[in-house]
Amino acid sequence: MKSKIDEKVIAIKKEMYLNATAEYIDKNGYKNLKISQLAKYLELSVGTIYNIFGSKEDLYSEYLILKLKNFLEELNNNETKEPIENLKVYLNAKYKIFIQIDETKNYPVINDPFFFHKLDVINHKIVDDIYSFLQRQFKLLFPECKYDYYHITILFKKFSDGFIESYLLKKYNNSNIVDETIELFIKMFKN
Repeated sequence: MKSKIDEKVIAIKKEMYLNATAEYIDKNGYKNLKISQLAKYLELSVGTIYNIFGSKEDLYSEYLILKLKNFLEELNNNETKEPIENLKVYLNAKYKIFIQIDETKNYPVINDPFFFHKLDVINHKIVDDIYSFLQRQFKLLFPECKYDYYHITILFKKFSDGFIESYLLKKYNNSNIVDETIELFIKMFKN
């Protein structure tokens, strides 16, 4: 019995440390992540962090999965019967991860601009669940489509990634980025 309790305590601690780590990475970015600084932030030793997460890469994978779970939860909690509105929910949730308005300067601040590109390297059920959300929308939007809905989903994901990348290369007014993404994608898709 004691070992089951110990396992549960370890799992709860790991979840708490992961959530605190996510706050740290969200604030400082992964590129600037130093385990020694994270250890100070969490008030742990560097060794304890490695005991909990294994490696910096494993910690980052768990961070990504946590972010994706939160992302999917937001999609599911806000899903309606209107596919365009659901695509807006997806894009709003996606773009806010990358582009947050800095109140004082009124231009976007980028923390981890390649987060969604990293979805390609994560082989996790959560990614399939996000793709399923998008596929449902395209089935409703294009009921008699000659293309595979999974294919459309990947194209839409990459298309929206392109808006982020283009912003990184040359800043622009992104106040209508969600509507512009949908409008342009549907226009290109229908042609």
